Amino acid sequence: MFFADLRMTARDYARAYRDGSRTPEDVAEAALRAVRQAQQRRRPLDAFVTLDEQDVRRQAAASTQRFAENNPLGPLDGVLIAIKDEFDVKGYRTSVGTTFRGKTRASEDAAAVARLREAGAIIFGKTAMHEIGFGGTGINAKHITARNPHDLRRCAGGSSSGSAAVVAAGICPIALGSDAGGSVRIPAAFCGIYGLKPTFGRIPTTGGSMLAWSLDHLGPLGASVDDLALFYDATVGADAGDENTRHAPRPVEVGPLQPPELSTLRFAWSAQMGKDAQAPIPHLFSTAIAQLKEHGAHVEERVVPHIQQAQRVGFVTLASEAAASQRDWLPKYREQYNWDTRLLLAIGARISSQQYLHAQRVRTIVRNEFFKLFEDFDYFITPTTGLVAPEITKASLDTGEVDSRINEYVSRYTFLGNVTGFPSVTIPCGTDADGMPVGLMITAAPWKEKELLNAAAACDQVMPLIDRPKLFFDI
Repeated sequence: MFFADLRMTARDYARAYRDGSRTPEDVAEAALRAVRQAQQRRRPLDAFVTLDEQDVRRQAAASTQRFAENNPLGPLDGVLIAIKDEFDVKGYRTSVGTTFRGKTRASEDAAAVARLREAGAIIFGKTAMHEIGFGGTGINAKHITARNPHDLRRCAGGSSSGSAAVVAAGICPIALGSDAGGSVRIPAAFCGIYGLKPTFGRIPTTGGSMLAWSLDHLGPLGASVDDLALFYDATVGADAGDENTRHAPRPVEVGPLQPPELSTLRFAWSAQMGKDAQAPIPHLFSTAIAQLKEHGAHVEERVVPHIQQAQRVGFVTLASEAAASQRDWLPKYREQYNWDTRLLLAIGARISSQQYLHAQRVRTIVRNEFFKLFEDFDYFITPTTGLVAPEITKASLDTGEVDSRINEYVSRYTFLGNVTGFPSVTIPCGTDADGMPVGLMITAAPWKEKELLNAAAACDQVMPLIDRPKLFFDI
C-alpha cells in the first residue's frame, strides 16, 4: 500500500474541484512551484526535459472555467498528467532522451495524449527517460538523468524515469510511460508507486518513437491503482495509426474499482521467478505471498518449464528490433549516443535472422505455457525487479559507464509481460532497510485489465504501507 491517505490521487483532485476547495489553477501553480524547488536542490530531481508553464496555465484556466460552469469533462478534468519524452505533445519537441532528435516541435499530439486532453487532463510537460528507451536505470549521461525521490543518490529506474519521479514526488498523480522490457513497471517499483503494462495492442502507441515494434506497450504510472484505471479508461481503444490495436477485442471499461475478496482469487507463483533476486527481495516476496494467504487467497507454487527463457528471448527480440529502429539515426549520430546505448545496439545488429526467429519460436512456447497456466489460475505473481534502485555513480554520469549485471537484475522478471504481451501491474510490497521500495508484479491473461486492476487493488489493501519519499510535495 502506498501513502494514498497521505497524498492526493486523481479522484481526490476531482472531488476538491467539484466542492470548490481547490481549483485546477491552484493545483497547477503549486505543481509548477514544486518543480522549481525540486531543481534548486544540491541533487536536483531532473524529472522534466521541457515544461511550458504558460501552456500549463492556459489548460488550467480552461479547466477551472469548466468547473465554474459545472461542466467538467470527467474524472480526469484538471488532473496533471506528465508525458514521457517518447511521445508527441503538440508544441513540444520529442527528443526521446537524446541530444540529436527533437529539432522541430510536434504539430499534433500522440493518440493517447489527445485522448487525455479530450478527458480534460492538463498535459504537464515532457519527462526524462533512458536514451531511446533502451535501459532500465534511467541514467542518461548525455541528456538528463532523473533521480529517485526516496533517495536522490539513486536512479529512478528506466526507461520511464522522469514519469516515475514526478508521481513519487507528489507533483503529478499520473504520468504516461512506455514499456518494451519493463520500462513502466521497473521505475514504478523503484519509486514505490504503481504501474500498468496493458495487453499488447490495447492502448495505441501512435505518435510515439517506439523502440521495438513487437514488445512496446504504452501505459500509466500512478499514485494509486485507481489512477491507473482512470488513465486506462481514457486512453484505451483502437487507433488507425497503430495496426496492433485494430484486432483487439472491444475494451471493457474498468470504471470505479470494486476490489474482490481475496478468498475468491487464485494466484500462481514459481520459485524460478523470485528466489534469485538480491536481498531482501526474496524475503519481501515471500512475505507478500504469506499476506495474501493469510487474507484467504489461494496461492500455489507452479513450475512453468520455459519461464526462465523469457528474459533471454525478450533481450534478443528487443536488441534486434531496437537496432532496426535506429538504422536511420545511428550511422549519422553514432558518437552522440551514450556508450551503453551504442553497445546494446551493436549487440542487436549482430543478432542473426535465425537467432531472432528461434527467439520467436521460444516466445510462442512461453506464451502457450501461460495460456495453460491461466486455465487453473487467475494471476501469476513475481517480484517486479531483481534489486532495489541502485546508486547513480559518478562514472555513469561522466562517461556513461554501465554495470551490465544491473540491467540483468532490473529486467529479470518484467520481460515476461512483454514476451507474452499479457497485462501486468506492479504495486509496492515493502522496503529494504534503507527505505527503498520493492514491487510486487501481478500478471493476468490477455484483455483482462479490468479484473487485473481490481485484483491489484485487493492485494494492495494487505501490503505494507510505504512512507513518503524524502523529496515530496503536498500539491
